[in-house]
Amino acid sequence: MKSDITTNTNPAVNSDNAVNSTTTANPDNLFDNGQTATEVTVVTATTEPPKQQRIGKQQRKSNFAEFKATFLAPSKLVKRHPVNIEDSVWEKLERIARILGDRDTTVGSYINAILVEHLNLYGDDTEIWRKL
Repeated sequence: MKSDITTNTNPAVNSDNAVNSTTTANPDNLFDNGQTATEVTVVTATTEPPKQQRIGKQQRKSNFAEFKATFLAPSKLVKRHPVNIEDSVWEKLERIARILGDRDTTVGSYINAILVEHLNLYGDDTEIWRKL
């Protein structure tokens, strides 16, 4: 099936040597096989994007158990330091620690676990970046 592409031949309207111009001496022509823009066949994609997989109840429970073990395990911070964070961030962290964590889970232990995970994840990269 051939496409019906109409090109404007008025140089005042289209003076930027567009890819879809019909001149054969166009240095911007992206067609390597000598085709001009009017000779390009139109292919319509009939494939649909893949459907998102549903996450089952067991998988959600497993993910939550892993999250809880990693981030919401109660821990005693021995040598503590104060850190300033925004109030909105504190409220979110407090809500997560209070609702999802165990009785002994504190915002401090949750923040500490998040930072430990972050440092483990980016530790090698930070050493490379430090040497730049």
